[in-house]
Amino acid sequence: MNNIYLRSDYSIKKISKYILLSLIPLILAGFYKNGIKLYINDLVNIYGLFKPLMITISGFLIGILVNLIYENLIKKNKDTLSNKIFSSFHPIYGIIIGSIISINTNIFLYIIVTFIIFMISKFIRNTKINIMAFTSLIIIFIINITSSFTFLNIYEATKTFNLSSFDYLIGKGSGGINTTYGLLLLISLIILASKSYYKKMIPLFSALTFTFLICGYGIYNNEIELIFNNIFSNGILFCFIYIATDPISSSYTMYGKLIYSLLLGVFTFIFFLIEPTLAVLGAILIVSILHDFIDKLCLK
Repeated sequence: MNNIYLRSDYSIKKISKYILLSLIPLILAGFYKNGIKLYINDLVNIYGLFKPLMITISGFLIGILVNLIYENLIKKNKDTLSNKIFSSFHPIYGIIIGSIISINTNIFLYIIVTFIIFMISKFIRNTKINIMAFTSLIIIFIINITSSFTFLNIYEATKTFNLSSFDYLIGKGSGGINTTYGLLLLISLIILASKSYYKKMIPLFSALTFTFLICGYGIYNNEIELIFNNIFSNGILFCFIYIATDPISSSYTMYGKLIYSLLLGVFTFIFFLIEPTLAVLGAILIVSILHDFIDKLCLK
């Protein structure tokens, strides 16, 4: 079950379980913010109440289904059911994509797009791009075509907020379904960083680079507080921690991870000035395409 490109003694199944455990507090927090908190007094709207959980779990189930279809029907694999389910990171990819997209996303659109891209990716064995960033951007792109895209839930969309940095730490900022709790994200980072397989340099230096640039921009424009708070909105920190560190589409050499991180922070900042809601996903997608070249350059 160990995959050589992971450069780790951990199996895909073991890594997936660690990531899943670290995501559970964020999933529950997102379920509370975007479901229970909004609909607890309107139990007639059961769909709205459970939609955050439905989207997140659906992503996990899509990943499992894709793996089982591929292992049973394509590869004719005789391995155990558990090993088939975690034969790739697609179940975890599904949960993370379900966490990063907007609560306003049509669940059927999300399921269809995710399933199609996941199935295609199973047949492209040497794909260089980050599947999570790519799938999320496709979903957001389709939403933008069919309606107006926003990360805000129905309550946030009807209010005008003046949030402090502490508010962003306790989940009051905008972002994907399970991505807004800055404090929980920092705890998740500490937990993941304790594992040897986790590329902790990537979220650390990406966040530092982006923070340095965004604060410099804020000081220059005399709006440091407003700009600083954006570090904890739009799912930027979540993406640095969970999406940018994808074992398959991120650099693995020491200097490669450093260059990858710096580029990611710079691209995120540049894109942030153009379109804040898509900045980090676009940056991850571009840098993931370059990761193989970066590692080969560093190995020389």
